[in-house]
Amino acid sequence: MPIEDLRARQRQSIIRSQQHQLGLDCSRDMEMKPENIEKLQTLHGKNWHQSAANLPDGWTEIVGNFFSDLDDIGDLVDAVSVRFERCPDGVRAFAFPEMSQWHPQQMHALRIAQRVLLLKSRETCEWCAKPDAEPVPLGERVTLFLCEEHKAKAEAKLAAQVQAFDERVKFRDEMATLFQPMSVMSLQVTDLNLPILRKALRDIKRIVEERNLVGHVYITKVLEDEGQLFITARYDNKVDPATNYEIEDIIHHAQWQSDQLSVAASKEDGNADDA
Repeated sequence: MPIEDLRARQRQSIIRSQQHQLGLDCSRDMEMKPENIEKLQTLHGKNWHQSAANLPDGWTEIVGNFFSDLDDIGDLVDAVSVRFERCPDGVRAFAFPEMSQWHPQQMHALRIAQRVLLLKSRETCEWCAKPDAEPVPLGERVTLFLCEEHKAKAEAKLAAQVQAFDERVKFRDEMATLFQPMSVMSLQVTDLNLPILRKALRDIKRIVEERNLVGHVYITKVLEDEGQLFITARYDNKVDPATNYEIEDIIHHAQWQSDQLSVAASKEDGNADDA
């Protein structure tokens, strides 16, 4: 397979991963607020199920309406076993009376309530509860239901991620002489480490080109582990010890800088959690 096709496949794979991650990030941002969870539990404790707390905050009202429908359908002494599941086509409620004594009209009313909840979830913004939502696919597995405002924000975030990816690809092409001809190594590091990586590779490339060592020095590994950057280079016997040492010093300094930033970022996260 041509190297261009391999890189195109790699690009699509990373974009799909970014879409999926964006969907997860949005879902975390839209989690139901504790006060709304408490409100639903207080008003509908008889039929409450913890799976409702995993739904987005924008769906609080329609979930509350569904619980109210259950209260109206069953007898006062009848509880309902209910479980909510987020699906690509909206939220589905799986419910049945624990005593299994409902007559057909009640079961029909339950199915109507389930259908109404599903349809309302498709029309209600998960973020702000506006009633003009539409499906926004983020990759193959995640579909969010968002109003125009929050749809635009999600799409802008995704476009920014794709742009950042393409800028990294452009930088990778700029550094092509440092990689073996058939290498598909990606430089998709985090924004924290990107400036460090850029400077290190550009400094190495300058040395390699100035000393006619193209094809004799190769970067064989660029990766992140728990936020820290790691770089590995390989040299053939044409590379003199002084140049080898100079390049290794650039790599070690870059890794030290990354380690310092990673430690600082961890401390900031810890302080934020304590606050």
